[in-house]
Amino acid sequence: MYSNLSADEILSQLASIAANPYERAKEWKMETGSKVVGCYIMHFPEELIHAAGALPIVLQVKEEPITSGHAYYPSYFCGPTRSIVDQAAKGDLEFLDGFVGGDYCIQVVGGTEVLGNLLPNANNMFFRLPVGNQPWTHGDIVTGLKELKRDIQRFTGNEISDESISKSIRIYNKNRSLIREIYALKSENPGLLTASEMLSIIKSSMVMPKEEHNAILETLVPKLAKQKDSRGSDAVRVFISGSLCGAPKSEVLSLIEESGAVVVGDDLFHGLRYTSNNIAEEREPLDAIALNYLDKNTSVPCPTRCDPKTDWPQYLVDSVRKNKADQLVILMTQFCEPHMFFYPDIKDAMQAEGIPHLLLEISHELDSIETIKTRLEAFVEMAV
Repeated sequence: MYSNLSADEILSQLASIAANPYERAKEWKMETGSKVVGCYIMHFPEELIHAAGALPIVLQVKEEPITSGHAYYPSYFCGPTRSIVDQAAKGDLEFLDGFVGGDYCIQVVGGTEVLGNLLPNANNMFFRLPVGNQPWTHGDIVTGLKELKRDIQRFTGNEISDESISKSIRIYNKNRSLIREIYALKSENPGLLTASEMLSIIKSSMVMPKEEHNAILETLVPKLAKQKDSRGSDAVRVFISGSLCGAPKSEVLSLIEESGAVVVGDDLFHGLRYTSNNIAEEREPLDAIALNYLDKNTSVPCPTRCDPKTDWPQYLVDSVRKNKADQLVILMTQFCEPHMFFYPDIKDAMQAEGIPHLLLEISHELDSIETIKTRLEAFVEMAV
């Protein structure tokens, strides 16, 4: 189906899916008669839902203004949670048969409760994910996974066997591996893909069947490998950090590149953070999923995990060096308390290592685009 398309044509199709993130899920539901489950951003074991024959999708932030949601959620909470509440209030999430929330962030907990009221016909499930990394944490995560597995089985009416979970893990691992291959190609040839194109690749993965996305990427990767693009060869090399839940604003990504920079790496949720680790296929599946949550905080630290051993500042220093980046741009979602808590340490680490960095606090409404543009242009010009 995709073999006759060029890389640009495939990327265009993925961008279309990403721009209308729920349409493919709605089509899949009509085609199969099966259930669609929304995952309330970050840290959810999609493999368990997939193993039950349902389609898990990561709920997406929409860039349209928040209106109806103001009646249900305060304006001083983060844009990603407010956007999802707003979508539910407008009826955009009525196609969901169920959704899963979690307890790793107080704003997500509140948003999940609101969704329960706004979507009375959708099954409301909860994933209890213990934070930190203590001797008991792994076992407690396994217990939480067993509770979620029980709830998914009741909801779908389908048994979730170890074999079905293992099969789902393999499918999801393949997707993560293919996306990391694209990251490696972009690292060697930064102008090969724009930051917005990388965003579309990952965002589309979050909202469509993984088997289908794998087939697309298996066609795309060899096509990209044959391409050489000199765009960005003389540009300032930038590493992007932040946007821990929602996708970064496409306007901001474009402004970074229009300012004369090229994005050479990231730790975004809609980026390396989502694809960083494969789940061990040789272990008992729930045990392997639990270990993966602990391992991910080591490979790409997350401030919501509350692990005292987390050294996100040093991780960023190492990532900037590894990607041979000239500068670091931090995209901090407005009112994201976990990210805000870590920023002073990040700032100190960057200053100590002599790494220029720019903090951009991004609101959902993005009412300061001209200010952001001016700051980015001045920042990138410093490295020229």
